[in-house]
Amino acid sequence: MSQISQFLLSCGELILFLIVLLEQSGVPLPAAPFLLAAGALAADGRVNLFAAILCATIGSLAADTFWFYTGHRRKARLFQLFPRWHPIQDVVARKTPRGLILRGVRVLTAAKFLPLGLLVPLRAGAFEVGRLRFLLVDAVCSLLYASVYILPGFFFHNQLEQMVKALRQLGAFAFILLVLVVVGYLSPWILKRIRSRQRHAHKSGNERSANYAPLK
Repeated sequence: MSQISQFLLSCGELILFLIVLLEQSGVPLPAAPFLLAAGALAADGRVNLFAAILCATIGSLAADTFWFYTGHRRKARLFQLFPRWHPIQDVVARKTPRGLILRGVRVLTAAKFLPLGLLVPLRAGAFEVGRLRFLLVDAVCSLLYASVYILPGFFFHNQLEQMVKALRQLGAFAFILLVLVVVGYLSPWILKRIRSRQRHAHKSGNERSANYAPLK
């Protein structure tokens, strides 16, 4: 954590914009350690707390905006690559604006903490979600994302330093523990997706069987 802190002090809060922009664009660069370190530095008065949150928020919003407009321009190609998006588009079209906003907040916020979360703004662009609505919802989600990491670093910086020291002492075991925690967190979502695909495949198989059944 000390190396990350020194890096942030030498580059300033604006580096958080670039780090979050890269992470939310799909680059395998974890922004969480930098955001936590920024919060800890803000607690010591060496970094401006509001500037750090603002830079991280804008970085996340900028990445999602890029993928949103990419999805809007390349929607025909995306629907060819992801044919399962067609039934989702029909569901989105039937939802009320309030329902779309509530669902958008949940989905976009969750996507920021998951691998390949850029598919969510990409899909929103392909579904032709209203630009202003998307930007407002994503701004709220980006603020939540930045705050989830920076504020714990600000309020619990002493405990954070102790945890980092403990992880260093654990060595490789700490990495294995981290992997198990991530797998445990993602496994319900993965299993849900697998079951959904199995049900869809079973339903499609039944429909094809019915279509090709001999007429009596």
